Amino acid sequence: MNVSESDPRSVRTRTLLRTALIRLAAERVYDSLSIKDVTSEAGINRTTFYLHYSGLHELLADCAHMLFEQMRTKIYANKTASLERNSTSLVPFVQSVFQHLEQYERFYRAMLGKFGNPLFRELFQELLSELIFEPMTTQRIDYASNPRLEMNLRFFCSGFTGIAVWWLENDKPISAEEASHYITSDILPDYLRLMSV
Repeated sequence: MNVSESDPRSVRTRTLLRTALIRLAAERVYDSLSIKDVTSEAGINRTTFYLHYSGLHELLADCAHMLFEQMRTKIYANKTASLERNSTSLVPFVQSVFQHLEQYERFYRAMLGKFGNPLFRELFQELLSELIFEPMTTQRIDYASNPRLEMNLRFFCSGFTGIAVWWLENDKPISAEEASHYITSDILPDYLRLMSV
């Protein structure tokens, strides 16, 4: 990257590019998109694109981090001084994720669904583990030294991602609130039990 990320023109350009990619990826298959498509949509030239990103994969990763930063803000706004380790107290955390998915519904449906991007799905699961599952633990866990906990975390993150994809691809058959209550009452108690071992 050749320009300062804090420069106002750089911030504006990056915002235009992220917005363009999110809009185009919601309308077309991501793998069919080109840098020319994105720059045309953003109203900037190709040279300017390369001042900020080395390619679409880097722009997509930046989009993912931007979206997850928004989700993080929503999730942590729910955090109280003393978060209880029970599933009922986690409803607002889960609901924040569903509300975020709803806000960017077409983009997430396209990127996580059957014609989506495998790298984005993997990044989504990694960031999701940090954003929604790690706040549920009262102590810092070293997953690297405990393969069992790492396996549990990955299992639940991929399961949650599968639920999100099902929910989006089926035009949200239940509300975000209902989905959150089902997950916290039927799925998360097992997760909390396993994480406490």
